[in-house]
Parts: sequence; C-alpha cells; structure tokens
Amino acid sequence: MKPPIILMIESNGEAVELARFALWRQNFHCVLQWYDEADAAIERLLPRRQEGQVQLPGMIFLDPGMMENNGLDFIEAMRAGRNTRAVPIVVFPDSDYPPEMPALLEAGAVEYVLKPETAQQYMDVVVDRARRWSKRRRRRDSPAVKADGDG
Repeated sequence: MKPPIILMIESNGEAVELARFALWRQNFHCVLQWYDEADAAIERLLPRRQEGQVQLPGMIFLDPGMMENNGLDFIEAMRAGRNTRAVPIVVFPDSDYPPEMPALLEAGAVEYVLKPETAQQYMDVVVDRARRWSKRRRRRDSPAVKADGDG
C-alpha cells in the first residue's frame, strides 16, 4: 500500500518545511506535496485524475490567504469531481486571517483551523489533522467502496 499523500497549498515555503519535519519526526509515513497556488493544484489533480494517472491526496491543507477568492473556487472544483469530492480539505489560514468563513465550510471544507503562533503548536496541529483525515480517507478507499473515475 502506498503511503498517503498530504497536499499543502501554501505560499510560505518555511511553513511547508516545518510541516514536513513534523510529519517525519512523528514517523507519519506520507508523501508531502506542495503547491504555492491553488490553480496549479487543480490543474494537476483534476484532468489527470480522469486519465487515472494521479494518486489522490489523503487530505489537503489549504491556505486561503493567498487567493483572491479565499480558496472557494478550489474547494468547489474539488467537490465537482466524483473522486476528488471525498478528499478532506482543511482550511489552514494564518492566525491574523479573518475569523471562520462559513462559505468555505458550506462549499465543502471539513475544517477551518487557524495556524498556531508557535512552531511546536503548528507541528502538533499538522500531525493531528494529517492522522485524522488521512485515516478516514483510507477507510473510504477500501476496495468495496472505491468509486470509478471522475465524472
């Protein structure tokens, strides 16, 4: 069985490396992929998934602060695909970002979690969410429930 993919859509490379370190340190076996813009992630995941060439992420951390629409288009695009709609998306903005945005949750994000202030708290949140949502995704991907292709 392949290790789960954790996808981060994040403009801050240091935050990604801190997440990578946290997952490694906690012995969480995964592949951490990173895009610094949501459009590139959509382009990579959706069209190729239809051709069966891309392993879907077990979960996605989405920083909405770098996007014009706060990530709403990304969430809606992911929810439009038959397979991608089940991928958990955790909205993970900087702590100075506006309070919870109901539109993102209504569009299909599973959680809205502000990035903690300290590095240790940040690492704890990343590992906790990765464990929680990747585990749920793996259960849904069992052969008895697996969906066929994107619609």
